Order: sequence, then C-alpha cells, then structure tokens
Amino acid sequence: MSGYLSQALANLAAAERQITNLLGLPPAARPIQADSSAVIGPMITQVQTLQKTVADFVRIATSQLNGAETLIAGNQPLAAIKAAMATVRGEADTLKSKVDGLSSQISAASSRILGYFNQLATVESALASEMGILRGQLGTAQGEESAAKSKYYWLIALGPFGLIGLAVALGLYLKWQSDVNGYESQIAALNGQISALVAMKSTCQQLGTDFQGVVTKISGIRNSGDFLASDILTINTDLDAGSALSVIGIMVKAAITQVTTLGVDAS
Repeated sequence: MSGYLSQALANLAAAERQITNLLGLPPAARPIQADSSAVIGPMITQVQTLQKTVADFVRIATSQLNGAETLIAGNQPLAAIKAAMATVRGEADTLKSKVDGLSSQISAASSRILGYFNQLATVESALASEMGILRGQLGTAQGEESAAKSKYYWLIALGPFGLIGLAVALGLYLKWQSDVNGYESQIAALNGQISALVAMKSTCQQLGTDFQGVVTKISGIRNSGDFLASDILTINTDLDAGSALSVIGIMVKAAITQVTTLGVDAS
C-alpha cells in the first residue's frame, strides 16, 4: 500500500511536469526551469529505488528475525541464532549505507530547490522594474502622440496656410503612434512573462513543500535504520555475552517492530 512518501513523490512529479510545461517564462527564469527538471527527475528515481530496496529488506529481515525468534523459542544452539542475526546485521548495514548516501544527496538537492525562491524573487523584481520603465515610456509616448495628432489636425484646418508644416507634423504623429504601439506590445509581452512567472512561483512553493516532506520521510527511514542497527548490535552483543534467551527473544520482537516501522516510513 502506498504511503506518504509515495504520495509526496507523485506530487513532486506533478509539480515538475507543470514547471517543465510552462511557456513564456522570462529568459532569467528558464535556467531554474531546466535545473528543476535535472534535480527532481533523478531524485524521484533514486527514492523509488530506495523504496524497493527497503521493501525487499523488510521482507527478508522479517523472515530472518522470525526465524531467529523460533530458534530462541526452541532453545536452539547459540551458534544457529548468532548466524541468523549476523545475516540480518549484514543486510541492515548495507541498507544503512544506501540510506545515508541518498540522504546526503537529498540534502544537497533540497538546498538547490530552496535557492529557487531567492532567484525567482530577483527575476520578479527585475520584471517589475522593467514594467515601470515601459509604462513611463508609454505615458510619455502617448502624450507626444496626442500633441502631434492635435498639431497635425490643426495644420489641416489651416488649409493652404498649413501645408508647409503638414508633412513634418504627419511624420511626427506617425512616429509617436509607432512608439506607442511598440511600448504597448512590449508591455503585453512582459505581462505574459509575469503571468508565467507567477505560475512558476506558485508551483515552486508546492514543490518545496512536497520536497520537504520527502526529506522528512528519508530522515525517518534513516532514523529507523539506525535504531534497527543498534537493536541488532545489542542482540549480537548479548548473544556473545551469553545473556538469557528470554531477554534476547524480547529484543528480537522489538527488532521486528522496528523493521515494520521502517517499511511504513518507506511506503
């Protein structure tokens, strides 16, 4: 059955698809778009691989610990019990190494993703500044256009007396009209980039939330693995010391519970 970690991975994949499919982003945001794909995709694959590794370990370790518990209940020779526990310990150590390695990689990936928010804020600030400049230029151009248009119509109204300046007035009017259209076009394009950036920021917020959920769960898997390794080490130490099998049996039951917890954390 899928648990929180699987759902968080599914959410990450969905958020990444949204970011990858965004069109019209400002050029400064596109490297973030590409980097998110480079970070999230491989990380999801790595965590899913770890989930399978943990599931395999849980299945095998549970069987081995149950076998050890049966040996203890049957007062079988310590050598047989030690052999069973040594196998579990070896597999637990191998799993711990894999979890530790992935945990370090995820921490690094988390730092990269958290860095997106500052980068996007810088891009947003630059867009706002550019928009302010364009709106100012548009206002100036609209004022000049209106004045040139009024002068052009005034010269037309003068009839023959206005013919000398009419061509110049028309040229100025058309020039400012072109400038107004140009600024309006730039503003419309910039509004499109801003809309795409707003969508990206929102998706990145969800991406960060789900990623932190993955980080938390991987940390839980790591802690469960550490507790399990500690339990197994204690059992092996007590076996070497010749402790009572009844006490060791209780500790094996605890280890089985810890294995179950590990499986839940990784689901």
